[in-house]
Amino acid sequence: MGALESVKTAIVRRKLLTRKIPDGTASPLEEWIRLKVVDTCRTNKELMRRIGSHDLANMSRDDFKEYQMFMFRQQMRYAEENSAFYRDRFKKEGVRADDIVTYEDLEKVPFTFPSELAAEPMLFYAVSRTKMTREFTTTGTTGTRKSIGYTAKDLIMKVDIIAAVLKGARMTPADSIHILFPAVDEWDPSIMVAGACRIAGHRSSICSSSDISEQLRIMKENGTTFLIGLPSFIYRITTLMSSVTDLRALGIRKVISSSEPLSESMRSALERAWGCKVLDIWGMTELGLGCAIECDEQDNMHADEANLLFEVIDTDTGKHVPNGTVGELVVSTLTAEGTPIIRYRTHDLMAIFDPPCKCGSRFNIKLSKPHGRTDLQFKVGMGYKIYPLMFDDILFSFPEVVDYRLSITKGSFKDILTFSVESTDRSDGFAKKIVSSVSEIMEIADGIADDLIGTPIVDFVDIGSIKYSSAKAVKIIDMR
Repeated sequence: MGALESVKTAIVRRKLLTRKIPDGTASPLEEWIRLKVVDTCRTNKELMRRIGSHDLANMSRDDFKEYQMFMFRQQMRYAEENSAFYRDRFKKEGVRADDIVTYEDLEKVPFTFPSELAAEPMLFYAVSRTKMTREFTTTGTTGTRKSIGYTAKDLIMKVDIIAAVLKGARMTPADSIHILFPAVDEWDPSIMVAGACRIAGHRSSICSSSDISEQLRIMKENGTTFLIGLPSFIYRITTLMSSVTDLRALGIRKVISSSEPLSESMRSALERAWGCKVLDIWGMTELGLGCAIECDEQDNMHADEANLLFEVIDTDTGKHVPNGTVGELVVSTLTAEGTPIIRYRTHDLMAIFDPPCKCGSRFNIKLSKPHGRTDLQFKVGMGYKIYPLMFDDILFSFPEVVDYRLSITKGSFKDILTFSVESTDRSDGFAKKIVSSVSEIMEIADGIADDLIGTPIVDFVDIGSIKYSSAKAVKIIDMR
């Protein structure tokens, strides 16, 4: 790092609220959120007046709701003034920021769809491109390309929340994190994580290779104690590496799974292999990394409510569902400067859970792990919905399986499910075990009974032959 870059890093580091979180804090992420509210109140008398004379050191959920609705109105006004998309949208729908007083009033505001962001991303920009410090382009999970612009202020905020998330995972300056995302053509989350670690004062290393000797060498050289990356990629490395070394002897203290759903069978396998807890994290390029993360209780994910407002809706009616009920997650930015996004349909099926948490968190909501995606569900047989996570739970319960892909084709009047499986056991007997387990899934079993789904097929492929073409693994390919 050059002298100028070192000075810039030091300046940015001094701006991080994470520095103010005392060591040993029960819930570092919630404390970071509280500090964000206090910091905002110092510069905004109206917000302080609305919250009142409450002791912000012991912030209540009601205090925090007031902060969120105030910030939502602020972001809505900012978007209307500076974003061509929202200026036109709000005028057309006849909705104003002053109309949104309560959480229920959010239903008056129109949704933003990923297809709209993909069609005209520049219309969402609230500053000129010359003021954007970074622009990320992603195809997301479904191949729909979207561009998101971040100002310097936005990036500092993303770095701060990533630092808070790592502190919540009990990472200290003495730890070193190894970043495991496969090399892809689109935006590389490794760069964002490594950059955040550098500014926050954490050591990090990156390796996107499937070469286990290279992975092992880099981890040992850097004294790795934390892992973060794509769960299917971490699982691949874990399965291959465990055959040549005792993974528990490496001293990994925590594994963080990011960017795609983590099945419980995969979590169990990873925890057995590394001898530590595996925490799940949720985020989107559109909203930034580290939007929600599990604490050590592993009981749903604590959400970044300082920068984001979360809703869960019925996918058909668009109305709010009660907390604890699974529906589609809708997210609004509260502090975005470059690309504000209001009521964004994420397509992720999740639920919101009220505080508190056993970890000590008092006012911060939690999100369930994604139960699937509305745009990644495929219908087979009599219209039964299938999605990757249901097969992850089955396939990754077998330690012999390294990875898999499912292709759906049509044979006569039947749907044919062919599993291409990378496995250390390629015997006929093991193939029959996989077929038997998959056939017990209710949706598959009923389809077979109705004679509308054929007996699943297992096709063993060479280990390493399944390639990653995006930052997230595409597990199901519909070829009908």
